[in-house]
Amino acid sequence: MGQDTTLNLITENEYIGADSTPLAPPRSIGLISLISIGFFLVSGGPFGIEGSVSSGSYVYVLLTFILLPIFWCIPLGLITAELSLMVNKDGGCSVWAEKAFGEYFSLSLGLFSWFATMVDLSLYPLLFVQYYSSSFTGSKDASSDWAGGIEQCQHCRLLMAFAVIIIIVLMNCWGAEQVGIFSTILSITLLSPFIIMVAMGIGHVNLGQVLSVDGGMRSFKEVQWGTLIVTVVWSYSGFDAFGQLAGEIKNPKRNYPIGVVAVMVVTILVYILPLLVGMQYEKDYKNWYDGEFSDVASKVGGQWLNILMCVGGMASSLGLFQANLCTSSRNLYSLSLRGYVPNFFSKLLPRRETPFIAIITNAVVVGLLTLMPFQAILNLDMSIYSIVAALECIIYIKLYIWNPDYDRPYKAINTRWLLPFMATPMIFTGLILILAPWDNQWKTMVAVAFNLAIVLSRYILNRYRARKTKKNNESLDYEQESFIKKYSIN
Repeated sequence: MGQDTTLNLITENEYIGADSTPLAPPRSIGLISLISIGFFLVSGGPFGIEGSVSSGSYVYVLLTFILLPIFWCIPLGLITAELSLMVNKDGGCSVWAEKAFGEYFSLSLGLFSWFATMVDLSLYPLLFVQYYSSSFTGSKDASSDWAGGIEQCQHCRLLMAFAVIIIIVLMNCWGAEQVGIFSTILSITLLSPFIIMVAMGIGHVNLGQVLSVDGGMRSFKEVQWGTLIVTVVWSYSGFDAFGQLAGEIKNPKRNYPIGVVAVMVVTILVYILPLLVGMQYEKDYKNWYDGEFSDVASKVGGQWLNILMCVGGMASSLGLFQANLCTSSRNLYSLSLRGYVPNFFSKLLPRRETPFIAIITNAVVVGLLTLMPFQAILNLDMSIYSIVAALECIIYIKLYIWNPDYDRPYKAINTRWLLPFMATPMIFTGLILILAPWDNQWKTMVAVAFNLAIVLSRYILNRYRARKTKKNNESLDYEQESFIKKYSIN
């Protein structure tokens, strides 16, 4: 008798074909798409880094942007490449945690990662509206409700933000391959104004003059190191999100390491070159603010380049939103597939084979966050993410030392002497938590306590179910024994 292999809503308990292979999203992401998605997971362009320049002398800002990736990006990027290939399935850090420490550690890390991403996601639809509004500056529509004045019209602002959410949800439901293609288009769009600005302005840069602003190296004590380090770490964060898509990468053994390194190089260049041009055209670091690149673009190329910069900002917001929605939905999908959250989150859309319930759920949460004053929650984002990064380092060290027998198609390091280097992100986690204001520290402790309470609740529930199952089995054994005795011929 023939077996029906028609695609339907599939969960972890349903299979296709005679070989009982679980259905999962297909391997559809090639190298270019991986680099494009990864670029948005880590960077999304220089938008938002301008505020860090006001932290102090230009020489220290540039050195931080150049040197910090060595001790933050490289270890996390290499950890992601090795562990993603070792596990080779969607889920990222929570799957790595399960491999190293079991289900409770996995659940805790998965929830931490999901929370940090949700906070990030809630920013991007509203940032899109902000850049859209800025593109009308100086035009006759500068005060129109649906143009330059949209930020002052509350319902217009929210309607456009919700429209962005719906469009990106549809793109994610269509498939990761389409997300990758769209990410490539958006990358080109957002990078174009910066390429033009750098090409027109780099020849005017006097490096010696830039590096000597405000006393140069002598102004070490005046630098606001807490603000600078947190901003730069935030600007280079997101490499571990690559791991959420591990089960959907074509030729992962080749593409993962290349993709991670390519994103590192592109991100560093995309930050350093525009900063150099901007520092030449704005010599007082105290005048820098978020959005400063638009002013620099106007000085370098005029109003047309400023408008192009605003279009790039809109492209950046869309790319950041769609890439992070894609990976965060795989996190929820993976947790569901392994039984840590309700199994309907692991259902796949017929034909498209995308975790549409997880995608829609995340979008609804983001929509709710856009309605709330989330500045206090936003301050938690970097603290929670830094905890996730530190835990990933611990996972890597544990697996490297105690589980060397696991198959690793790619090995980041070949000697234990390099393990301290791989653990350097933990230093930045400590700095971020220590340098954070008390208001942020106690909220971080509340978030950690809430996370641990959920994990403890699952532990208690599992113990209760185990005792109940044991009791039922003992009762069944007793009834069977009584039945045998009653009807025994002896």
